Amino acid sequence: MSTSQAPMPIFSFKQKLKLFLIGISKWNIPTYTTNQELLKLYELAKSLPKKSLAVEIGSYIGASSLLIAKGLHNESKLICIDTWQNDAMTEGNWDSFSEFIKNVNTVKKKIETIRNTSVLAGTNFNEKIDFLFIDGDHSYDAVKKDVDIWFPKLKSGGIIVMHDIGWAEGVIKVINEDIQPKLVNYEKLPNMYWGWKK
Repeated sequence: MSTSQAPMPIFSFKQKLKLFLIGISKWNIPTYTTNQELLKLYELAKSLPKKSLAVEIGSYIGASSLLIAKGLHNESKLICIDTWQNDAMTEGNWDSFSEFIKNVNTVKKKIETIRNTSVLAGTNFNEKIDFLFIDGDHSYDAVKKDVDIWFPKLKSGGIIVMHDIGWAEGVIKVINEDIQPKLVNYEKLPNMYWGWKK
């Protein structure tokens, strides 16, 4: 039984069929990411070249991590960065790491976890990345720090994805000031934004 208070996404028949074809026969992970957003993360990850390196900041209990990893080529890797203490979550603090591990079990060969804040994890991280999904602390200062540390590590042509653009003013401000001017193109859903770095 999950400790999460997140809702269970509702997939249409067509979306369920797509999940089945990528190896997910039944969806059972509560998440604040919508069905549409989850499938878009899968598509974006699938568009990456072989041997790509993806980074997710804020992995919660693994719904988005699962879809990103499913989309990645077998030679690629997803680094999930989280304290797994749900520090910035409205549902309160709890250790969600074991639930995360259980939920991403089918893609564990593609996933590496860093159990730390994104700032501390990024300070010692020197590799160039192809995909960056930021969904951690949504305050302006925290999002700005995430972008200042991680965006320079994103390769030219790499994809950045920002979640919670529908309500988090800090996220919107950082996108407008620090991200959008450095992109060649961008697209969005009501609560998720993504673009390609110049």
